[in-house]
Amino acid sequence: MVRILHFADLHLDRSFAGLSVAPSEAAKRREELRAALRRIVDLALELDVDALTVGGDLYEHERAGPDTGNFIAAEFARFAPKPVLLAPGNHDPYVPDSLYWRLEWPPNVHIFQTMSWEPVELSDTLTLWGAGHRGPAVRDNLLATLSVEAGRTNIALVHASDISAVPEGKPAHCPFTREDIERSGLDFALLGHYHELRLRPQEFPRYAYPGSAEPLDFSEAGDHYVLLLTANGQGISCEPRKINEVVYQASTVDITGMSTSDAIRKAICALAEDEAAARAIMRVTLTGQPESDLDLDLNALLQSTHDRFRYLDPIIDKTDTPFDLEQIQEESTTRGAFVRMLQQQKAAAPPADLPVLQNALHFGLRAFAGQEIRRR
Repeated sequence: MVRILHFADLHLDRSFAGLSVAPSEAAKRREELRAALRRIVDLALELDVDALTVGGDLYEHERAGPDTGNFIAAEFARFAPKPVLLAPGNHDPYVPDSLYWRLEWPPNVHIFQTMSWEPVELSDTLTLWGAGHRGPAVRDNLLATLSVEAGRTNIALVHASDISAVPEGKPAHCPFTREDIERSGLDFALLGHYHELRLRPQEFPRYAYPGSAEPLDFSEAGDHYVLLLTANGQGISCEPRKINEVVYQASTVDITGMSTSDAIRKAICALAEDEAAARAIMRVTLTGQPESDLDLDLNALLQSTHDRFRYLDPIIDKTDTPFDLEQIQEESTTRGAFVRMLQQQKAAAPPADLPVLQNALHFGLRAFAGQEIRRR
């Protein structure tokens, strides 16, 4: 029996520029990614697996320096003498100035350096085949070039895109199809690239993505995993093991009818009564139609509620204007002419322009009402 612990897409040294965070918060998130690697190695030792595999994007090449490389090497050395097998991806390709190329790695770390399949014998009956990215934009179908002999268990390790799941408008890296895996003779493929758990086919999987070990932004809500693969000579089982400690959560608060900022503050704080939300990186969006005399100060709301959560992203205002637009349009006033003009422009505008026009309407009506104008 051979057991493998597999993870991918940790993205050490990520910038977290997509979060509106202070530099100290971004640095904390990067430290939390390092903590995830420690937990993964701890789990590999605890489970006493035969190998630890990495499906690429372990770090981000543009930002990672020798300190990160030394950290990775020290963690993988803890697993010695058992092997760590690593297939570089599009964010950590094997290129001359990469950490993989420049640093001296422990003897138990094996990096697949080429786009040709290389076999590693993990037992008398099991071979792991690996290939690595040699650049950030590999479009070759590597799995279409792999053909293995029957009579032993064969597993592939690569960073690649299942083309049945490529997001619209996104390029595919090492694209492959399910038919490529079946044609190759592989018993299983351990993959990286997609950041959510995917076992395909669901009932009797032949290939799997563990997803990112820690969520990286608000598009990656929920639990995150590593995979425990067991090959016993009779078949292969693949068991997800939850690994993340950080969670992202997006919530909406309907402020319809609210006339004071205190009521909104209490509604936001009520979200923290849920234990999971209280420890989450939280994003709150305000919706609905508040009373017209409400003074909606988003920065003040953030300052008075942020300490209830692990981190609170700047609050988003997507409320409807509290003004009666139909009634105002009937006015023979400058305000009425303003609303008629904006409503006509909104009716003819492409979807991408609607947020700008909605903001113009919101700010304009507040100005007509003599209310303070703050950035939404």
